Amino acid sequence: MRIGVRFLFVLCFLLAAAPMHAQKNAPPKDSTDLLLPPSEDVLRAWNDVAGKLVDMAQDFPEDKYDFKVQKDQRTFAETILHVAGGMFQAASAVKGSQVGPTFDEMKGPSRSDYKTKAEVVKFIKDAVGAGAAVIQAQGDAGLNKPVLSPFTADPVRTSTLWWTLLEETGEHYGQLVVYYRANNLVPPASR
Repeated sequence: MRIGVRFLFVLCFLLAAAPMHAQKNAPPKDSTDLLLPPSEDVLRAWNDVAGKLVDMAQDFPEDKYDFKVQKDQRTFAETILHVAGGMFQAASAVKGSQVGPTFDEMKGPSRSDYKTKAEVVKFIKDAVGAGAAVIQAQGDAGLNKPVLSPFTADPVRTSTLWWTLLEETGEHYGQLVVYYRANNLVPPASR
C-alpha cells in the first residue's frame, strides 16, 4: 500500500508541475512585437544562407574549383557562378532594372569569364551584396509587390521570389557540401 501512495503522490506532483513548466516557456500573448519586420527577416535569412556560399567560395582550394562529383554536373566554380547569377537575376527583377553584370540568362555566368578563384569569390560577394541592398531598399512594402519571376516568368510576390531563391541556394549549399566531403574536406559551417 505504501508504494501505491508514493506513486500517487509523485504522479500528482508531476501532473501539477507540467502546466507550470508549459506556462513558463509560453511566448507572451502578444509576441508579434518580438518578431523582426518581414524585410529584415528575409534579409537575415539571405545573409545567412548566401553567406555560407561566400564562405565556401573563399575556403575551397582553387586547384579544386573545377572539381565535380559526376561528369554531367556543374563544377564547384560553375555552381557558385550559377547561384550568384540567379541572385543577380532576382535582384534585377525586383528592382526593375539591371543589377550587376550582364550575362546570358539562359546559360548563366560563364566560367571562361571568371577564371580565377578571386574572380568567382568577388562575383558571389557582389551578388549577395546586391540582393541585400535590393531587399533593404524595397523594405516591408516591397515584399508584397508583384514581379515576374526571372526563372519561370510567372507573376509572384517579391517575397515568394526571395524565399524560393533562398531555398534553391540552400539546396546548392548541400550539393557543395558533397563536393567538400568527396575531397576529404570539412565545410566551413561544419567546423
